[in-house]
Amino acid sequence: MDNISDLIRTGRRELGLSTRSLASLAGVSYPTISRIENGHEQPRLDTLEKIAAALGKSLGTIFEPFPMIRLCDLADQWKYDAAGEAQPDWTQWRVFADQLTLRPFLTAAAIAPAPAPSGSEFIDNLLAGTAEKLADDIGIPKPSWARRVPPLRTPWRALGTPRMRADHAASTPPQFADRNITLPATSIWRDREMALV
Repeated sequence: MDNISDLIRTGRRELGLSTRSLASLAGVSYPTISRIENGHEQPRLDTLEKIAAALGKSLGTIFEPFPMIRLCDLADQWKYDAAGEAQPDWTQWRVFADQLTLRPFLTAAAIAPAPAPSGSEFIDNLLAGTAEKLADDIGIPKPSWARRVPPLRTPWRALGTPRMRADHAASTPPQFADRNITLPATSIWRDREMALV
């Protein structure tokens, strides 16, 4: 029992989650998480599976990493275009976002690891803005690594006509706008039905 308690507590702390945040992500009551972590309650298997999944783990061989794409895996998923601008592999970003649309309980585990510096100020800000948006969307603390990425000095805007750019500005998540990135959320996030396709 102590081993499970320690694994849960350690996993929660590694992701920077409070006990209440973990409870919310796992769909388990806060007192239950607290009692399990303190060794006062033996969790049922279904409860343990929910907690493990919220920590980005599976119960295959107790608490193995859950197969997923993490945000840090996208740090090298970009290249320079003909104009010398950094361009993310938008397909990989959408796959990452779709995974969390379908399994929001993986969010904390997917955004917690700090990505290596990408070599592009824009990509670093896109990573940080994405992490901040995802954390805000589910009500967990923003990862500390994201707060250390300074906003872009020169604004970045998605291509388009003046009218399209105005529409982009209106639908840019505030976490991107705070980083001087004008990019509509629909460039990355799709609704649940589209993510299933």
